Amino acid sequence: MLDKLKRLRTAWQKQLAKIYAWHTEHAMQRKLIISGSLVAIMAVLLIGTQTAPKQSRFTNTPLNTQESFGQNSSATIAMTSRKYNAKKHFMVIKFQVQASGSQVINPRAIKLSASTLEKQDASYQVLPLANNNYVMVISNLKSGYQAIQIVAENKNPDLTQLPTADENFDGSSSSSSATESTTNSTQSKNKYKFIINESDKFVDNKMVKRTQKQYAIESLNESIKNLNKGIKKQQKAIKAYKAQIAADKVGIDQMQKDSQYKADASSNVDTIRNAQADISTQQANIKQANKNIAKYQEQIKLYQKQIRDIQNGNYRFIASKSTGELK
Repeated sequence: MLDKLKRLRTAWQKQLAKIYAWHTEHAMQRKLIISGSLVAIMAVLLIGTQTAPKQSRFTNTPLNTQESFGQNSSATIAMTSRKYNAKKHFMVIKFQVQASGSQVINPRAIKLSASTLEKQDASYQVLPLANNNYVMVISNLKSGYQAIQIVAENKNPDLTQLPTADENFDGSSSSSSATESTTNSTQSKNKYKFIINESDKFVDNKMVKRTQKQYAIESLNESIKNLNKGIKKQQKAIKAYKAQIAADKVGIDQMQKDSQYKADASSNVDTIRNAQADISTQQANIKQANKNIAKYQEQIKLYQKQIRDIQNGNYRFIASKSTGELK
């Protein structure tokens, strides 16, 4: 029994000796493999951090939000769309300007300029469209721009900053110099800065560049589409108004029938009166909704005429801004 245990121990010692010898012999190879793996992992991480899109510290400007031109209250501006073709390296940004109050906006007085956070050998062109809509096309814009800043400036006169007709200035008073100072400071603040951070969310590699006419027609067709949506909403509202009128009439009829079984039916009088008033309200709502539908339909016809005039050359655009370099 002891002999068997000795032989078994000897066999295990031989195996352990072989394992130790192999471990010692390949120690350098293992060190090289581990070191090489660590270097490869670090290289991959470094390349990933260099190629991954960097986020800027600026906040994105939301779409379809009317923004004020600083202290110039004669108009507001909204960015309505931004799309980027990463394969062909161009971006299309759309804007809409709206007049505030009754003051008319001169579209030539709205200025747009662009710059990128990461310097790019790119250029942009501003295309004024119909109805105070604008398109900015940025060309040769490659991935890695990080963020784009678009400065919109309103050079229309801001009448709220001018002195009233009955004010008397003698040229030497402090009020005159104060007014001049205010006007000068206002001129430098008639701007709004839009920020577009680089993101895959608005990449559209199927997008193609269009001409000024094509962008204008596309914009008008989008307006027609929105008006048709508005017509459907008004029609849906009319159905709801009519349903409420029907419910009021049924309720009135039922209360009138039930009043013959009540000793004191005075409580129904106020309820019936309120239901009749509600019927009048719903009828007025239907009348207003029908007016809205008629107005929308008329506007659609005018937009369609405008599209035809653009197509046949009768509509004249204001001159587009010559291509500028991104700063």
